[in-house]
Amino acid sequence: MSVLFCKSLGAFAVGAVLMLALSFTVYRKSYYYKKAKAEMLGVAEKPRILSRLVTAMILLAMILFFAVVDLWISSGESYSFAFLSVFNLLLAALLSLFDALFIDYFLLVAWRPALLRLPAGQPTRDSMLRHIKLQFTAGWLFKVLIALLAAAFSIVLGAGSS
Repeated sequence: MSVLFCKSLGAFAVGAVLMLALSFTVYRKSYYYKKAKAEMLGVAEKPRILSRLVTAMILLAMILFFAVVDLWISSGESYSFAFLSVFNLLLAALLSLFDALFIDYFLLVAWRPALLRLPAGQPTRDSMLRHIKLQFTAGWLFKVLIALLAAAFSIVLGAGSS
């Protein structure tokens, strides 16, 4: 098995664990979570500035995660910006698929473990399916942005040179 494939599996595993941790901790303070919660409760409350800052920090953390992965896979190898961008986009797509199928659908809709303390009947199957659809349509803009910024950042830090 190639070294790149093994490192890719490792990056996916670490990313999946981080997504699980993020989904049930810091994400609950984010803009999108607060907005969805307000809609669910039927309240016209707008998320505050702190939730927007948390969301921006999550985005920055994602970019840094992919940049670190790029640096890791590039140790001993030389990859171009284009290769790293495509690699990041593929990894982001796989992690997004994990998020959609395992976290959003299986954990939040199908299983609903008591540990998560989810409100009765929320989130609904329909709301999660809309969220998943949005994740694989408009969400690609964010995936591409994250992939390109992480590749650029990692190149600046030396990922493209061996």
